Amino acid sequence: MLAKWSMGGIVQICHNLGSNISIGERIVHDAVASKWEMLFPWMQFFSNNFLPPSQRPAALPHGLSVSTYEALRITIHPLSTLCQFTTIGRQLMRTNPTVQAFFFRAWVIVDGLKSDDVADPLREGDKNLSALIRANMCSLSVICMEDTPASLPVSIISSVAGGTLPMASLALRYIRRMTKEVSNMPEPRLRARENVDFSSMTVCATGLAQAILFMQSLGDREGGCHELLLQIGSIRTVLSAIRTLWERLLTPAWNSSDNEPDIGLAARRRVLYIAYRYIGYSMNCANDSALVISQAIQHGLLECLLRTGSSRAERVDNTKRFEDDHDIQLLKELPRFFVFSKVLRVLQPALQRLDRLGLEERASQDPVLWELWQAVDSAARTFTNFHELPEGAPFYRYQCCSPKCSLNFSEDDVTAYRCSGCMLTRYCSKYCQKEAWESGHRVHCRMLRSGLGNQDVREIRKSLPVIAMIESWICEERVNEIRALDKDVVKTSENDRSIVEVDLTVYPIELNMYSLRDYFLVSGSHTFEREVAESITTSEDSPYDLVAVKVRLGREYYSLFSPATALGVAFGWTSGIQGGRYIHEHPRTPDP
Repeated sequence: MLAKWSMGGIVQICHNLGSNISIGERIVHDAVASKWEMLFPWMQFFSNNFLPPSQRPAALPHGLSVSTYEALRITIHPLSTLCQFTTIGRQLMRTNPTVQAFFFRAWVIVDGLKSDDVADPLREGDKNLSALIRANMCSLSVICMEDTPASLPVSIISSVAGGTLPMASLALRYIRRMTKEVSNMPEPRLRARENVDFSSMTVCATGLAQAILFMQSLGDREGGCHELLLQIGSIRTVLSAIRTLWERLLTPAWNSSDNEPDIGLAARRRVLYIAYRYIGYSMNCANDSALVISQAIQHGLLECLLRTGSSRAERVDNTKRFEDDHDIQLLKELPRFFVFSKVLRVLQPALQRLDRLGLEERASQDPVLWELWQAVDSAARTFTNFHELPEGAPFYRYQCCSPKCSLNFSEDDVTAYRCSGCMLTRYCSKYCQKEAWESGHRVHCRMLRSGLGNQDVREIRKSLPVIAMIESWICEERVNEIRALDKDVVKTSENDRSIVEVDLTVYPIELNMYSLRDYFLVSGSHTFEREVAESITTSEDSPYDLVAVKVRLGREYYSLFSPATALGVAFGWTSGIQGGRYIHEHPRTPDP
């Protein structure tokens, strides 16, 4: 039992170090780092023999026992302190496969423990121990995932958990567990460092932030599982954490502790910012970023953003509001997704929920957030109106596109024949497809494909009429700006033409004007055919020759040849917008 006492003594030294880095580094080097080759085998011994699901002996010699809590302290605390105070420890966690396997075995075990399993015999009734241990594990897990040239691949880490899917599931479970632990803690009577409940809450909230960071790192590393995490509910899990904890985290103490770096308002607000950062990272990197945003809006993203703004009075920590704060940055990027029908379908109910909740009073107390929200709200309501109009429906997806056929079918009817050239038109039979080709589709096919940016992207196909309506609206609303831009375009020859680019990847929507020759030099790989653009003629009184629309999904940008022109030429489609206003008077026919 001498090993237990010796290891317990080292753990106690680590526990009493506090946060003094200069003193702590020297003590940790002498007590842990210099004796690592001797300590680590004993840490493995206690982990293998006294942590579930090990078959530990009922009692040790001389009647001395080792509780799960004691085994965890001996297993984890030296490693945690080594990482906190020394560069050697952090490097060890990132590059040593044996140490990583040892840690993640404990990480998996701790996830399965209940509060009663981690009871300290000397601290009966302390319900926060399991939460604090999990918070510590979350912080260590982030160190393992720090991306350096010597870092180990994710596959080594995930193998300890039984594979990529179990590892991803455990990462989400840690977030849910930490959220529950913080929400179940008693409300601190005094929000100050000396109050145990308040200190524990802050430590666990920081652990929650570390759990979210670990999940993001797990998905971002080579061989990671970002798409898998999205499929099993990472967005829903993160937003649930924000909804559950925002009020508790943002309640000021109204004393000097609000300014302290590790427990103050800034530290607690950072938990929410890290959650928003993960959502922003996902919408910029996911294969189907429109799906990510639609899920986020469904699960309360807009409500969370408006609730977690803070008034000047609440910013007693004197932290300034910056436009690169993660909630502000996320809100700024949302409108570029309002052009996709998948997002617009969930946006309308979300706006109605906001109207019922009446969050204006709280949100308006944060001037930076409120000013931005008013612009975003205006765009959201305008674009959802376009989506609800008849012209915003993707009619070509649920009706035969032959001019001699009027058959309707389900949007997802797998028996329909789709043109392999334009990827847009669908037909009820081969006969109708042939009839359409001979009736003019042979001419329209390339134009429609250019309207999709020469790419077969499902979300752009489904959203093309809405994008076309936004294009028409912008070109009508900002016609004077377009005329001014056209005067500054330098054309290389008399035959060169100007093209106005409606950039929907940023908000407010930007207009750029190029000569046609220059446009194809700057538009990237996902763009339309130049021959299609050159085949279009425009009237002499038109303020522009040609229009292109720029959209973004995930990491990819797409340049679409004027969707309004492509749909108009191929189908006789019109936007119904004149002078910047919608002039038709019929309600939209519901999608089948």
